Formats: sequence, structure tokens, C-alpha cells
Amino acid sequence: MSSHLLEMAPTGRAMCRGCGGKIAAGSLRFGERIPNPYDEGGGDMTRWFHPACAAFKRPEPFVEMLPTAEPFEDRERLEHEAKLGVEHRRLPRASTAERASTGRAVCRQCKQPIAKGEWRISLVFYEDGRFSPSGYLHPACASAYFETTAIMPRIRHFSPSLTEADLAEIEAAVR
Repeated sequence: MSSHLLEMAPTGRAMCRGCGGKIAAGSLRFGERIPNPYDEGGGDMTRWFHPACAAFKRPEPFVEMLPTAEPFEDRERLEHEAKLGVEHRRLPRASTAERASTGRAVCRQCKQPIAKGEWRISLVFYEDGRFSPSGYLHPACASAYFETTAIMPRIRHFSPSLTEADLAEIEAAVR
């Protein structure tokens, strides 16, 4: 049985490990229970996420928690996204999309430079309980890297400032 949990946040103090935003009091939050490396007695600690951030960035623990969870809003969509993340092991690395600020970044898939002003997809790795930046991809290289074209829900979620036109441009390049 999973020790991960889904509960209403009692206060608004917790920060989401996925997006860095506050988890509002009274909103649903996902808690990933992990061994506490600082507790010699073998205790656990909880890392909090918005449910969507957990489904996108920590799909295995999210899927593990689902059988014991009460029904919640958007469950089917988040379950689908989390299972995609489990099936395509690189998919949880997808983070934001942005225009390259310089021409120095190199695509992790094709090893070619990403030109200044071109769209790029940022990647993050989850190691030792934290997300670390790990490079960029050309949108056209995303399907080969992730082994799926189903990355736009993640880009949309983690890049809220992008316009519909920006998202359409990125999606066309991904396909």
C-alpha cells in the first residue's frame, strides 16, 4: 500500500516542488512520502505538489497513490498524463518552453546549437529529491527524445505565460 497521500492543504504555507508555486489553503495537494535522509531514526518526510505537477513530474508515486485516493476533480486526465509519464520514461523531464536568449545552448537530442530567438524546451532531471536543469531540446527533436508527441499538456502547464499562438507554433514544430 502506498504511503503517498492526497489531501486538502490546511494552510497556504507549502510550496509545490514541481512548479515552485504556493499551494493555497483548502486546495488539493499531493504528498510524496520519502525516507528522511536527516533522521537517524528512519523517519519519513513529505514533499508536496499540486496534483497536476505531481502527475507530470512524479508520475510513479502519483499512480501508486491513485487506488487509495478519494474521487477528485480532473482525476481521469491526470491519471492519463501520469501513466504516459510512466510509459515514456523521459517525459517527466519536459518542463517549460521559451525562446532561446543566446545561441549557446545545444539540443540534447541532435547535438546542434539552438539559435538565439528560436523556441526551445527545457529539461529537468529529478535527483536526490530535487529537480535540476539539464539542458534543452529543439521542439522538432522532442518526439524523438520523449518517444511521444504528447508533451503539450506539460508545456502548457509549466509555461503559463505563453499565448495560444506561441503554443500552436511549438505544437506544430513538435509534430
